[in-house]
Amino acid sequence: MFSTFQKIMPEVLTTTDLNPSVLNVFYMRLRTRTRYVGKNTPVVGVKTSTIKTYHNKLMVFFKWLEFNRFLENTISNKITKPPNPEYEDERALSQSNISTIISAIAMNTMDDSFTFKRDILIMSLFIYTGIRRQEMLSLKIQDIKFDEGTIFINGKTSKSKKSRYIPLHPILSNHIKCFLRERRKIKSLSSSLIISCKKDAPFTHHGLKHWVERYRRLSGVRFHVHQLRHSFACSLARENANIITIMNALGHSNIKTTQGYLRSIRAEESRHFIEKLSF
Repeated sequence: MFSTFQKIMPEVLTTTDLNPSVLNVFYMRLRTRTRYVGKNTPVVGVKTSTIKTYHNKLMVFFKWLEFNRFLENTISNKITKPPNPEYEDERALSQSNISTIISAIAMNTMDDSFTFKRDILIMSLFIYTGIRRQEMLSLKIQDIKFDEGTIFINGKTSKSKKSRYIPLHPILSNHIKCFLRERRKIKSLSSSLIISCKKDAPFTHHGLKHWVERYRRLSGVRFHVHQLRHSFACSLARENANIITIMNALGHSNIKTTQGYLRSIRAEESRHFIEKLSF
Protein backbone atom coordinates (compact mmCIF):
# COMPACT_ATOMS: atom_id res chain seq x y z
CA MET A 1 0.00 0.00 0.00
CA PHE A 2 2.74 2.48 0.97
CA SER A 3 4.78 1.50 -2.11
CA THR A 4 1.89 2.73 -4.28
CA PHE A 5 1.82 5.95 -2.29
CA GLN A 6 5.56 6.44 -2.95
CA LYS A 7 5.11 5.72 -6.64
CA ILE A 8 2.29 8.25 -7.03
CA MET A 9 3.87 10.84 -4.73
CA PRO A 10 7.59 10.81 -5.67
CA GLU A 11 8.07 14.30 -4.19
CA VAL A 12 7.52 12.88 -0.68
CA LEU A 13 11.05 11.89 0.30
CA THR A 14 11.05 12.12 4.10
CA THR A 15 8.52 12.32 6.93
CA THR A 16 8.96 16.10 6.98
CA ASP A 17 7.24 16.19 3.58
CA LEU A 18 4.06 14.68 5.01
CA ASN A 19 1.13 17.00 5.69
CA PRO A 20 -2.67 16.93 5.21
CA SER A 21 -2.52 18.54 1.76
CA VAL A 22 -0.23 15.75 0.52
CA LEU A 23 -2.98 13.20 1.14
CA ASN A 24 -5.50 15.30 -0.79
CA VAL A 25 -3.13 15.41 -3.76
CA PHE A 26 -2.63 11.66 -3.48
CA TYR A 27 -6.40 11.00 -3.58
CA MET A 28 -6.77 13.34 -6.57
CA ARG A 29 -4.03 11.52 -8.49
CA LEU A 30 -5.61 8.16 -7.67
CA ARG A 31 -8.88 9.38 -9.18
CA THR A 32 -7.31 10.71 -12.37
CA ARG A 33 -4.30 8.54 -13.18
CA THR A 34 -4.38 6.07 -16.07
CA ARG A 35 -3.27 2.50 -15.43
CA TYR A 36 -3.28 -0.60 -17.60
CA VAL A 37 -4.96 -3.90 -16.77
CA GLY A 38 -5.36 -7.16 -18.65
CA LYS A 39 -4.10 -6.92 -22.20
CA ASN A 40 -2.93 -3.31 -21.95
CA THR A 41 -6.46 -2.00 -21.40
CA PRO A 42 -6.35 1.60 -20.09
CA VAL A 43 -8.40 2.33 -16.97
CA VAL A 44 -8.76 5.82 -15.50
CA GLY A 45 -9.09 6.27 -11.75
CA VAL A 46 -10.17 3.84 -9.03
CA LYS A 47 -13.36 3.12 -7.10
CA THR A 48 -14.32 5.21 -4.09
CA SER A 49 -14.03 2.04 -2.00
CA THR A 50 -10.40 1.67 -3.10
CA ILE A 51 -9.59 5.23 -2.03
CA LYS A 52 -11.26 4.52 1.31
CA THR A 53 -9.05 1.45 1.73
CA TYR A 54 -5.90 3.45 0.96
CA HIS A 55 -6.97 6.09 3.47
CA ASN A 56 -7.62 3.61 6.29
CA LYS A 57 -4.31 1.81 5.86
CA LEU A 58 -2.25 4.96 5.46
CA MET A 59 -3.80 6.37 8.64
CA VAL A 60 -2.52 3.34 10.56
CA PHE A 61 0.98 4.02 9.25
CA PHE A 62 0.85 7.75 9.99
CA LYS A 63 -0.37 7.16 13.53
CA TRP A 64 2.50 4.73 14.03
CA LEU A 65 4.91 7.44 12.85
CA GLU A 66 3.35 9.88 15.29
CA PHE A 67 3.42 7.45 18.18
CA ASN A 68 7.11 6.77 17.59
CA ARG A 69 7.78 10.49 17.13
CA PHE A 70 8.97 10.24 13.54
CA LEU A 71 6.40 12.93 12.81
CA GLU A 72 6.65 16.10 14.85
CA ASN A 73 3.15 17.36 14.10
CA THR A 74 -0.06 15.42 14.51
CA ILE A 75 -1.44 15.25 10.97
CA SER A 76 -3.71 12.21 11.14
CA ASN A 77 -6.45 14.17 12.94
CA LYS A 78 -6.29 16.97 10.36
CA ILE A 79 -6.73 14.82 7.28
CA THR A 80 -10.18 14.93 5.69
CA LYS A 81 -11.71 11.48 5.33
CA PRO A 82 -12.72 10.49 1.78
CA PRO A 83 -16.45 9.89 1.25
CA ASN A 84 -17.87 6.49 2.09
CA PRO A 85 -18.47 4.37 -1.03
CA GLU A 86 -22.03 3.85 -2.25
CA TYR A 87 -22.55 0.30 -3.50
CA GLU A 88 -25.09 -0.40 -6.19
CA ASP A 89 -23.76 -3.72 -7.45
CA GLU A 90 -25.12 -7.07 -6.34
CA ARG A 91 -22.36 -9.20 -4.91
CA ALA A 92 -24.43 -12.22 -3.88
CA LEU A 93 -25.29 -14.88 -6.45
CA SER A 94 -28.93 -15.76 -7.06
CA GLN A 95 -30.31 -19.16 -6.08
CA SER A 96 -30.58 -19.87 -9.80
CA ASN A 97 -26.89 -19.14 -10.37
CA ILE A 98 -25.87 -21.37 -7.47
CA SER A 99 -28.06 -24.20 -8.78
CA THR A 100 -26.52 -23.78 -12.25
CA ILE A 101 -22.98 -24.11 -10.85
CA ILE A 102 -23.93 -27.22 -8.85
CA SER A 103 -25.52 -28.72 -11.98
CA ALA A 104 -22.34 -28.02 -13.94
CA ILE A 105 -20.31 -29.87 -11.30
CA ALA A 106 -22.64 -32.86 -11.39
CA MET A 107 -22.86 -33.08 -15.18
CA ASN A 108 -19.12 -32.83 -15.76
CA THR A 109 -17.85 -35.20 -13.08
CA MET A 110 -20.31 -38.08 -13.55
CA ASP A 111 -17.53 -40.51 -14.50
CA ASP A 112 -15.26 -39.57 -11.59
CA SER A 113 -16.81 -40.20 -8.18
CA PHE A 114 -13.86 -38.72 -6.25
CA THR A 115 -13.84 -35.43 -8.20
CA PHE A 116 -17.64 -35.17 -8.06
CA LYS A 117 -17.82 -35.56 -4.29
CA ARG A 118 -14.85 -33.30 -3.70
CA ASP A 119 -16.10 -30.50 -5.95
CA ILE A 120 -19.62 -30.69 -4.53
CA LEU A 121 -18.06 -30.48 -1.07
CA ILE A 122 -16.01 -27.40 -2.01
CA MET A 123 -19.16 -25.65 -3.26
CA SER A 124 -21.12 -26.73 -0.18
CA LEU A 125 -18.46 -25.47 2.21
CA PHE A 126 -18.70 -22.01 0.69
CA ILE A 127 -22.48 -21.72 0.51
CA TYR A 128 -23.29 -23.39 3.86
CA THR A 129 -20.55 -21.78 5.99
CA GLY A 130 -19.50 -18.56 4.22
CA ILE A 131 -15.84 -19.28 4.98
CA ARG A 132 -13.03 -17.45 3.22
CA ARG A 133 -10.92 -19.23 0.61
CA GLN A 134 -7.87 -19.48 2.89
CA GLU A 135 -10.05 -20.84 5.69
CA MET A 136 -11.40 -23.51 3.35
CA LEU A 137 -7.96 -24.48 2.07
CA SER A 138 -6.65 -24.70 5.65
CA LEU A 139 -9.41 -26.97 6.99
CA LYS A 140 -8.18 -30.17 8.62
CA ILE A 141 -10.23 -33.35 9.03
CA GLN A 142 -9.97 -32.88 12.79
CA ASP A 143 -11.72 -29.49 12.45
CA ILE A 144 -14.98 -31.24 11.57
CA LYS A 145 -16.83 -31.98 14.79
CA PHE A 146 -19.66 -34.32 13.74
CA ASP A 147 -20.70 -35.06 17.35
CA GLU A 148 -20.95 -31.36 18.15
CA GLY A 149 -22.34 -30.41 14.75
CA THR A 150 -19.70 -27.69 14.14
CA ILE A 151 -16.74 -26.76 11.98
CA PHE A 152 -13.76 -25.22 13.74
CA ILE A 153 -12.09 -22.28 11.96
CA ASN A 154 -8.59 -21.80 13.33
CA GLY A 155 -7.72 -18.15 13.96
CA LYS A 156 -4.20 -18.80 12.65
CA THR A 157 -5.66 -19.36 9.18
CA SER A 158 -8.32 -16.65 9.35
CA LYS A 159 -8.10 -13.07 8.14
CA SER A 160 -9.69 -11.93 11.40
CA LYS A 161 -7.08 -13.88 13.45
CA LYS A 162 -9.95 -15.10 15.62
CA SER A 163 -10.97 -18.73 15.99
CA ARG A 164 -14.68 -19.56 15.71
CA TYR A 165 -17.10 -22.46 15.39
CA ILE A 166 -19.66 -22.56 12.58
CA PRO A 167 -22.75 -24.81 12.85
CA LEU A 168 -22.56 -27.81 10.52
CA HIS A 169 -25.51 -27.89 8.11
CA PRO A 170 -26.98 -31.43 7.68
CA ILE A 171 -26.49 -31.34 3.90
CA LEU A 172 -22.87 -30.22 4.31
CA SER A 173 -22.32 -32.88 6.96
CA ASN A 174 -23.53 -35.53 4.53
CA HIS A 175 -21.24 -34.25 1.74
CA ILE A 176 -18.24 -34.34 4.09
CA LYS A 177 -18.99 -37.93 5.12
CA CYS A 178 -19.39 -39.01 1.49
CA PHE A 179 -16.08 -37.43 0.55
CA LEU A 180 -14.26 -38.98 3.52
CA ARG A 181 -15.48 -42.39 2.36
CA GLU A 182 -14.00 -41.69 -1.08
CA ARG A 183 -10.71 -40.69 0.57
CA ARG A 184 -10.57 -43.99 2.44
CA LYS A 185 -10.94 -45.85 -0.85
CA ILE A 186 -7.74 -44.26 -2.18
CA LYS A 187 -6.06 -44.60 1.25
CA SER A 188 -5.38 -40.87 1.59
CA LEU A 189 -3.08 -39.94 4.49
CA SER A 190 -3.33 -36.16 4.19
CA SER A 191 -4.63 -34.33 7.26
CA SER A 192 -6.15 -31.62 5.05
CA LEU A 193 -9.87 -31.97 4.40
CA ILE A 194 -9.76 -30.93 0.74
CA ILE A 195 -7.06 -32.59 -1.33
CA SER A 196 -5.87 -32.66 -4.93
CA CYS A 197 -7.38 -35.06 -7.44
CA LYS A 198 -3.92 -35.87 -8.79
CA LYS A 199 -2.01 -36.63 -5.59
CA ASP A 200 -2.48 -37.05 -1.88
CA ALA A 201 -1.67 -33.42 -1.09
CA PRO A 202 -3.61 -30.39 0.19
CA PHE A 203 -5.69 -28.43 -2.30
CA THR A 204 -3.86 -25.19 -3.18
CA HIS A 205 -4.68 -21.61 -4.15
CA HIS A 206 -3.69 -22.48 -7.72
CA GLY A 207 -5.98 -25.50 -7.63
CA LEU A 208 -8.88 -23.38 -6.36
CA LYS A 209 -8.25 -20.78 -9.06
CA HIS A 210 -8.39 -23.55 -11.68
CA TRP A 211 -11.57 -24.91 -10.02
CA VAL A 212 -13.30 -21.52 -10.33
CA GLU A 213 -12.18 -21.04 -13.94
CA ARG A 214 -13.40 -24.52 -14.87
CA TYR A 215 -16.90 -24.09 -13.45
CA ARG A 216 -17.25 -20.53 -14.69
CA ARG A 217 -16.67 -21.91 -18.17
CA LEU A 218 -18.88 -24.99 -17.77
CA SER A 219 -21.77 -23.23 -16.00
CA GLY A 220 -21.70 -19.94 -17.89
CA VAL A 221 -21.96 -18.12 -14.53
CA ARG A 222 -19.27 -15.49 -14.06
CA PHE A 223 -18.58 -15.88 -10.34
CA HIS A 224 -15.75 -15.75 -7.88
CA VAL A 225 -15.35 -17.43 -4.50
CA HIS A 226 -16.00 -14.29 -2.44
CA GLN A 227 -19.46 -13.97 -4.00
CA LEU A 228 -20.38 -17.28 -2.39
CA ARG A 229 -19.53 -15.74 0.99
CA HIS A 230 -21.89 -12.86 0.20
CA SER A 231 -24.56 -15.38 -0.85
CA PHE A 232 -24.25 -17.17 2.50
CA ALA A 233 -24.67 -13.90 4.42
CA CYS A 234 -27.71 -12.82 2.40
CA SER A 235 -29.31 -16.25 2.76
CA LEU A 236 -29.00 -16.00 6.54
CA ALA A 237 -30.54 -12.52 6.49
CA ARG A 238 -33.47 -13.74 4.39
CA GLU A 239 -34.07 -16.42 7.02
CA ASN A 240 -34.38 -13.62 9.61
CA ALA A 241 -30.97 -14.16 11.26
CA ASN A 242 -30.01 -10.99 13.13
CA ILE A 243 -26.95 -9.08 12.02
CA ILE A 244 -24.90 -10.05 15.10
CA THR A 245 -25.43 -13.73 14.30
CA ILE A 246 -24.34 -13.14 10.70
CA MET A 247 -21.32 -11.11 11.83
CA ASN A 248 -20.16 -13.92 14.12
CA ALA A 249 -20.69 -16.60 11.48
CA LEU A 250 -18.60 -14.63 8.97
CA GLY A 251 -15.89 -13.91 11.53
CA HIS A 252 -16.18 -10.14 11.20
CA SER A 253 -14.94 -7.78 13.91
CA ASN A 254 -16.99 -4.81 12.74
CA ILE A 255 -20.72 -4.77 12.11
CA LYS A 256 -20.25 -2.23 9.28
CA THR A 257 -18.31 -4.85 7.34
CA THR A 258 -21.23 -7.25 7.71
CA GLN A 259 -23.67 -4.58 6.52
CA GLY A 260 -21.66 -4.29 3.31
CA TYR A 261 -22.23 -8.01 2.68
CA LEU A 262 -25.99 -7.56 2.87
CA ARG A 263 -26.33 -4.85 0.24
CA SER A 264 -27.62 -7.38 -2.28
CA ILE A 265 -30.87 -7.56 -0.34
CA ARG A 266 -33.26 -5.05 -1.89
CA ALA A 267 -35.93 -3.05 -0.12
CA GLU A 268 -38.58 -4.89 -2.15
CA GLU A 269 -37.75 -8.05 -0.22
CA SER A 270 -39.21 -6.49 2.93
CA ARG A 271 -42.69 -6.48 1.37
CA HIS A 272 -43.63 -9.82 2.94
CA PHE A 273 -42.84 -8.52 6.44
CA ILE A 274 -44.28 -5.02 5.91
CA GLU A 275 -47.62 -6.42 4.77
CA LYS A 276 -47.91 -8.33 8.05
CA LEU A 277 -47.57 -5.18 10.16
CA SER A 278 -50.58 -4.17 12.27
CA PHE A 279 -50.92 -1.22 14.66
